[in-house]
Amino acid sequence: MTTVPSPTVSEPRAIDDALRARVVIGLSGFKGPLIGPDSPDYDRARTVWNAMVDKHPGLIVRCTDTEDVVTAVNAARRLGVAFSVRGGGHSVSGKAHTDGGMTIDLSLMRQVQVVAEQHVVHAEGGCLLADVDEATEPHGLVVPTGTVSETGLGGLALGGGAGWLTRKHGLTCDNFLSLEVVLASGEVLEVSPAQHPDLFWALRGGGGNFGIVTRFTLQAHPFGPAMRIGVSLYRPQEAKQALREYAAKVPSLPRTVSWHGGLKRHMPPLPFVPDELVGERLMMLFSMWLDDADDPQGVDYTERLAQVGEPCLTATTVLPFGTGMQKALDPEFADGHRNYTKEAHLTALTDEAIDRLVDFWATMPMRGEAQVICLGGAINDVPEEAAAFSNRGAPYWLNLALHWDDPACDDDYIGQIRNAMTDLTSWTGPGAYINALNADESDRVVDAYGGPDNYARLGRIKALYDPGNFFRVNHNIAPVFT
Repeated sequence: MTTVPSPTVSEPRAIDDALRARVVIGLSGFKGPLIGPDSPDYDRARTVWNAMVDKHPGLIVRCTDTEDVVTAVNAARRLGVAFSVRGGGHSVSGKAHTDGGMTIDLSLMRQVQVVAEQHVVHAEGGCLLADVDEATEPHGLVVPTGTVSETGLGGLALGGGAGWLTRKHGLTCDNFLSLEVVLASGEVLEVSPAQHPDLFWALRGGGGNFGIVTRFTLQAHPFGPAMRIGVSLYRPQEAKQALREYAAKVPSLPRTVSWHGGLKRHMPPLPFVPDELVGERLMMLFSMWLDDADDPQGVDYTERLAQVGEPCLTATTVLPFGTGMQKALDPEFADGHRNYTKEAHLTALTDEAIDRLVDFWATMPMRGEAQVICLGGAINDVPEEAAAFSNRGAPYWLNLALHWDDPACDDDYIGQIRNAMTDLTSWTGPGAYINALNADESDRVVDAYGGPDNYARLGRIKALYDPGNFFRVNHNIAPVFT
């Protein structure tokens, strides 16, 4: 490929009143709406999921198609304007906007095409997970994605994409067939294992560092649409023993079973939770059968796993996956809260690790949940060197996904969350999930991208496709020139 020329300015410029007019002229032919600070929709357009993030872009350009994206990228490059890319706006780090810069907003690009007979899905870059699920479910198909339906597909998938179906069907990025990518030069590439394989490798876990993906072509899998789940709830005094039994059973589970824990500060009003337990501090263990919901083996697994320990409630049920299970956590992780997460790869869930985790949860004042995510299965079918996504061998992830509403609590609560994870260091291994990093965790970026060697490989690819580091408002990979 032709190397993209470096930008003509060393530092990008913020869009002030004088520059804004030039930017608008540079967007000649742009079809979507342009939203500036004086626009009535500005505050709504700049709002993201994490209320801790309060950025004021100089101009928000809402693209309607790939041609609009090319126009926006070309204008930002020619004028040396700082820019960011917004998909779903759901990342905890809040990097959808940059103060004073241009936001290239993909939220109008949400078309999904399902080629059912080929088990292939084409999804535009601004899709939410819900858009994909609603399109595939009527065909009895599914694309493995995340756990909250309002998450943007692009940010999730380019960072890996772990979710309910990972043990059976792998990460979202493991299901890429091809991608349409707009580079910093404005060039549009079709990227696949056969076309620009170096870039295809990097986009499978390297985040938004290399360009803007305007179309994902994904492998879909026959599924459901119903999913069988088993649920058990535990009060704090019951949680440690239940987690010990959980840790003992997880290694023997087939990949058709996914079993996670959510240690919740306030139990939400889920369909199987009686009114007297809503709002209580409860741990939920929930197993999912990732095959035919009527399979007797699935009935047996979900019923048995719901009985571990001494639960205060057990339930098994069948519900639609995309329009049911995939939306179950949406109310808990709604827009507008002050979110802070801390994720680590656990090498083991020992008795002492369980004690420390439960002790933190039993007194934590913030809402949300401490998530124990069971991995393994299909995620390990992909060799470590086959994609940028790294550290596939961790048996568990622990994610402290917590939130509150009072800004006065920020320092105290963030400190508590950090200390809780530090207290578990003896049981954590290398790596971090790039999608779970906060804006203040730049020290973990190299580790999240697989360590120095993997990061350097990504940097060399970055130098080929974005040598001027135009795509820098992200968990950034610096270009490495050799």
